[in-house]
Amino acid sequence: MRYIKLVCLLVLCFVCSFAHGQSTEAQKDYWLDKYLSVSFPLRSIRINSFYGIRHDPFTGRAKRHCGLDLRARYEEVLSMFDGVVKSAGHDNRSGYFVILQYGDYTVSYCHLSDIWVQRGQLVFAGDPVGVSGSTGRSTGPHLHITARLRGVLTDPYNLLLYVRDTRRAAVAALHLDDNLYLTPQQFIKKFAGMAMRQQKKYGIPASVILSQMALESGWGSDFLSQAGNNFFGIKRGGNRGPSIINPRDGIAYRRYEDVRDGIEDHSLLLMSKTYRRCHQYSPLDYHNWLVGIRKSGYCTNSNYVRACEKIIKQYGLHIYDQIAEVM
Repeated sequence: MRYIKLVCLLVLCFVCSFAHGQSTEAQKDYWLDKYLSVSFPLRSIRINSFYGIRHDPFTGRAKRHCGLDLRARYEEVLSMFDGVVKSAGHDNRSGYFVILQYGDYTVSYCHLSDIWVQRGQLVFAGDPVGVSGSTGRSTGPHLHITARLRGVLTDPYNLLLYVRDTRRAAVAALHLDDNLYLTPQQFIKKFAGMAMRQQKKYGIPASVILSQMALESGWGSDFLSQAGNNFFGIKRGGNRGPSIINPRDGIAYRRYEDVRDGIEDHSLLLMSKTYRRCHQYSPLDYHNWLVGIRKSGYCTNSNYVRACEKIIKQYGLHIYDQIAEVM
């Protein structure tokens, strides 16, 4: 009788453990979905002008500002939520604009320099919809956002707070890196030393490594970099090491215990025979390194070299190439 009771107790413990595991996985999936369901409209958020009364930059008179102005100098503009493109076009006041429908919310991005979507197109949080600019009635490059809740103007800042709070809650629940929101300057300060050590070891320009990391991980804010220390989108392939499934595309990617391991893996890839055309160039020649990486099949994006070079020039990353050469 005692033996039967013991068996029943063990079975009960197993069932409870299994149910707990199922519940844990369901919670993880829930928070992954929550994390991926929102996105800031830019990689880095800095507010130039708030919603409400302000001095009109053209007339100098007090006037209601019906939106929110974010600092943005010809940067990718991202959809904040899953939705549909309600309209996209141009007028004298807004310049090039995109209007997105998110349930009861209608959000407009104005003064763009380029539009990458069209009316009726489905978009997901984080999808690029255009490039910021200074078209229409504008005094300089920035991103102007307006928001309407069931047709009534509302402060877009509330949407930014919702995105922030949702991501923070998801990060806490998934036990990801609490330091989620790195500014470009913080990102560079954190990883420049690692990139320069790779340059000393392999001859790959530190600026190339840093710009690729920033571009492909959204300055360290995407899921793969946060959950897997994978800043380059390196797929698992035939490797039997730890991996992580990206909920966005369902593909298995490498997962690293330390970001240094991911950077090392990336360097070994660039030092392989596939990229031998790059090896003839100096560590101070970031342009030809990027061109060689692109032509060797690293990616299919025709704007990849230009996007990396823009980051290098904007943040002066070539300085780290010069520093690494005298280390």
